[in-house]
Amino acid sequence: MLSAVARTLLPALCAALMATMAQAEDPAAPGPDNPSRERPVKVLPGTPDNPADAPSVSAADLASINLGMKTDNSAGLTLDIIPGGEVTAGSKIGFRFTTKKPGYLILLNVDAEGKLSQIFPEAPTEAGAVRNEPCLVKPGKPLIIPQLGSPYATFEFIAEPPAGVAMFVALLSDKPVQLVDLPNAPPPAFAPANTLKYVRDQTLTLVVPNRENNRLERPKWSFDGKAYLIR
Repeated sequence: MLSAVARTLLPALCAALMATMAQAEDPAAPGPDNPSRERPVKVLPGTPDNPADAPSVSAADLASINLGMKTDNSAGLTLDIIPGGEVTAGSKIGFRFTTKKPGYLILLNVDAEGKLSQIFPEAPTEAGAVRNEPCLVKPGKPLIIPQLGSPYATFEFIAEPPAGVAMFVALLSDKPVQLVDLPNAPPPAFAPANTLKYVRDQTLTLVVPNRENNRLERPKWSFDGKAYLIR
């Protein structure tokens, strides 16, 4: 027979045991270690404290983005980044261009914040124009810049901050054009395809003087854009 003390403690011990078993079956159940009924959040090992520290774009993401960017390109213009689309700030970048129709090439850079600048041909400075003639690209003759032994051996482009997704946009005109002056674009990280479309739409508004009759004309343009990632 149980003593009086045992008979007094037994109900309390049974209640505690039942609560412990319920807690093991359901971590959200109330208990001494978990008074709240809300399920706890599990923190995975290796998860960065700041989400901004985790890379947001991978090489596969870049490839997918670039495959999906299509716009006016009747000349079959192609732009390739050398050595590739992932670069570190301070590194040098080269380019390869091909076309199925002759045309005059211009290369723009849109940084991760949307700042747009012409990087080839180099824009004129206070000291005067860098080049006297626009850059003519012909079918069957890929243009690589920089390339030793060519007029563009001294060309240099260095990836600069801010880090993130940026974009190069190649323009090919059927009329001699050496310089375009376009407003800044939406940041490529937001929607690269929209950035390319914005550059295209702004470019299509441009007119250039005809050297023979001094009339303003609208060139026919082809475009190719490539997103790239600065780390």
